This record gives sequence, C-alpha cells and structure tokens, in this order.
Amino acid sequence: MIIYRRAEEEDFAQLKEVWNVVFNEDPTFLKKFFLARFDSANIYVAEDDGTIVAALHALSSSYTKKGVTKPCYFIVGVATVVEYRKQGIMGKLLDFVHDIYDEPLMLFPAVRPYYEKHGYYSTSSVIEYPLPASLANDVLQEGFSYTALNEIYTLATYNSGALNRDSLAWSFLTDGYETVHVQGAYAFLLKEKVVEAMAVNEKAARRLVGILVRRGLTTIPVLADSPFTHFLSDGKEVLMGMASRKKLSGIYIAEQY
Repeated sequence: MIIYRRAEEEDFAQLKEVWNVVFNEDPTFLKKFFLARFDSANIYVAEDDGTIVAALHALSSSYTKKGVTKPCYFIVGVATVVEYRKQGIMGKLLDFVHDIYDEPLMLFPAVRPYYEKHGYYSTSSVIEYPLPASLANDVLQEGFSYTALNEIYTLATYNSGALNRDSLAWSFLTDGYETVHVQGAYAFLLKEKVVEAMAVNEKAARRLVGILVRRGLTTIPVLADSPFTHFLSDGKEVLMGMASRKKLSGIYIAEQY
C-alpha cells in the first residue's frame, strides 16, 4: 500500500537517489542542491513498503509585487520512479501537499495540463520576439555579480511581480546558463537560445539585444511590459510558471532552484 507522508532526515540518501534516477542529474548540481536546499520538513514522499517511489520538494520562498513581499513555496524535483508511473501516485502526492500549506504553491511545469488537473493555474507569460539582424551592435558584455543581476530582475518585474531569488538561486542559474550582462540588462542562454532576458530601460535593452544578435541568436522572450517591446515586434505569447491560486495572476515564475 502506498503511504503519503512528510520526509524525515534519514530519507536523505533515498531522496537523492530518486532524484538522480529520475532526472539522470549532473553530479555537481545534485550534490550542491541536496547540501544547500535539503529540508525534510518541506519534502513529501510516496512510500511503498519502506521504499520511496515518488517525491517532491517544496522550497520555502517568497514573491514580491510592487514592493510588497509575501511567502510562498516553490515546488521542484517532482519525481516518480519508472515502475510506479501512470498509477496516480504523483497526483495524490500533489493533492496531499496542496492541503498542507496556507501559503500559495508555485512551480515551473514540465507538462502544463497535468498540473492544471491538480489545481494549478498559469500565472504569467512572456512574449517571444524575433531578433532583426539590423539591431546588431559592437557593445561588449560585462562581468556580473548576483547583486547586479538581482537589481535588474527586481526592477524589471516590479509591476508584474515575481518569485524572489536568493544568492543560491542566482548561483544555480548562472551555473546552468551562460550569462550575458551589460549595465541594466542581462540574458540567460542555453544552447544558443535565450531563455530569460530582463532590462531596466530601453537603452540597456538595445545594448543587450545588439550583443545577442551579433552572437547569432534569433529570438528573445521578454515580459509584456518590458522596454524590449518598444522596439521589437511580431512576438508570440509563451506561458511561464504556475501557482495554486488564481489571484497570483501576473506573477513571473521561471525555473529555478
């Protein structure tokens, strides 16, 4: 019989192995995540005869909109071992967790319809624009700090609101993505594709776009109220993260750890 419960400290090794088996994770990331983010009080498991067969982590977090910060939990590591899939186990685990917290739950979905069935709503979207070759420039990218990136992110998402990022979240992002930074703007790249771009004003946005175009990148996803929209056109909507409450509509949620 499947038992649903909160994790315990002694589950550490099993939880790490489940994550590794399901996601075939990079060893460096796996070690860093479990050393830095492991919190058994906010990890939930499905167990069959003493063996953990599914798990998810609810990271204690917060979101800010127009200077007001409120608590939430961000779900990551939603994993079910192969032999136990398509039996409704993860759905029951999600429902189990949903009933525990008073604070809203957020996540970045791998399969959006699946989470919609379990009470999650898409909170925001970005607009993906093509990048005209004519916008190329000779601007050089600059070094960055987590503080500088966070200032840009905070200002760029001030009106719409966004899931907050601590220094560890920024380190996971900059480890996982190539970071292109100029004063007032940054972009994360993965395999020559822009996965996130933020800017505080049009000048910074143009400087960043010029570098990306020169690099051969062809599209950029940006917030609907961002300065990029002042000079880009013909974009298409791309849905982003999800939350357990409709009232969080507009809050920017991207993948993070």
